[in-house]
Amino acid sequence: MSRKGYPDEESETAIAKLVEWGYLDDEIYSRDILRAMMNECPIGRRRAVFELSRRLFDKELIKRAVDEVFSGVGEEELAALAARKYLDRKNSGLTSERERERLARWLQRRGFGAEAIFSALRRTGLSIRE
Repeated sequence: MSRKGYPDEESETAIAKLVEWGYLDDEIYSRDILRAMMNECPIGRRRAVFELSRRLFDKELIKRAVDEVFSGVGEEELAALAARKYLDRKNSGLTSERERERLARWLQRRGFGAEAIFSALRRTGLSIRE
């Protein structure tokens, strides 16, 4: 703010207010980012770590935020939920192997591992060559 010409006292007051309101709390902000992403469509732990890393959060903070947001929820459950959301957006079922592979790649990009992907495909009644 000082580069924009604001006096130091005003800058400090503004920053203190932002901290008081919780707007400059990286712990809260990192969890909010992950929860917003999860509400839209579930992601895996790998994607969660990637998203926070690219925003330059501290590694320990990333670990805490990911552990908290993913506590009590299995990656296979999340992958199955994401697969169902993907299928709900499609009007036709995934009848061809190519379409099932496309879903598997989509789940991989969302940060899910192979076990979670295969489990999700089985849970949604699809199968893919393992």
